[in-house]
Amino acid sequence: MHDDRRQTAALHSPALMVFFANVGFAFKGVFAKLALATGMTVAEVLMLRILLAMPLYWLVVRLLPDGHSTSWRDWRDTLLIGTLFTVATITDFMAIDHLGAGLSRMLLFTYPLVVQALTAVRERRAPTRRELLVFALAYLGLILLFAPKGFGGHLDRSAWIGIACGATAAASYALFLVLGQDLSKRVGGPRLTAMMNSTTFLVFLLYGLFWASPEDWNLPIEGVGWISVMVVVATVVPFLLLFEGIRHTGAGRASLIALSGPAVTLLAAWWILGEEIAPIQTLGFALVVAAMGLLHWRSGLRLDRRLMARASRWLRALRDRARRYRLMPSRTHVSETKAHKAPAKTGA
Repeated sequence: MHDDRRQTAALHSPALMVFFANVGFAFKGVFAKLALATGMTVAEVLMLRILLAMPLYWLVVRLLPDGHSTSWRDWRDTLLIGTLFTVATITDFMAIDHLGAGLSRMLLFTYPLVVQALTAVRERRAPTRRELLVFALAYLGLILLFAPKGFGGHLDRSAWIGIACGATAAASYALFLVLGQDLSKRVGGPRLTAMMNSTTFLVFLLYGLFWASPEDWNLPIEGVGWISVMVVVATVVPFLLLFEGIRHTGAGRASLIALSGPAVTLLAAWWILGEEIAPIQTLGFALVVAAMGLLHWRSGLRLDRRLMARASRWLRALRDRARRYRLMPSRTHVSETKAHKAPAKTGA
């Protein structure tokens, strides 16, 4: 009896929610690689993913109202800044195609370094000693990850294209985060995510109408299945788990738990896709994760209280919405039920 209760409590642990959210995000590259292996093109994978994910993101916005409204000005700014988000999305999937799920994830994982550099430029200050240490550790780790011995003797043209795409994805995503801070405050995090995906959808809609090749309309059933799994397991469900976990653990601990993401991706890529991990690459991976941990520890703690308060507001709104549609009993009803049951329990 007690063991069952402990197991149930463990499954609802906020730390586990954040961990499983990051596991879901980590599998995005694996599912994308499996879809590409069925003969789908990168453009086709991207178009189908955006088409399936966009309505689900707006459903999340509907279920998690944040009190923000959307004006034409917000949509205009979203269209401008969303270009960076679209570039990051496209180049990230191109990196997955050329490098594989594991190494492309490690490259994207360095975007906080670019954020720190852009912030220092914006504030017209020199990097701190801690920031320089983080940069040194991270880029030394990247050198080891992409060392020639780790690729069996040389880096071919495809690998260099993948490295360029991964670095572009990290830089574009970091620039989007820096420039989109004010917009995020105006419209809210979930709404901005849905708007950005809508912008990306418009880009791929134009591509599909005017520039898509016949190969981009190839829709193997197996590939569509992998994209559908990626949208649910590696996109929407992790998004909900992450906000619920942050509500209890705070952003500081959540950012540290997020360090498990690249490790999960590398292990999954090795186990499922057969991607090789050389010892020198393992050392490089450890250095990158250590650098991100040093960076996340301080910055995550500063944002802890703010994100906890915001996540709590979203979740309270979701609870009230569920009660309004009678999906959850109200506290008064629960209290009355307990009051009726109390005499039988005490023997009165």
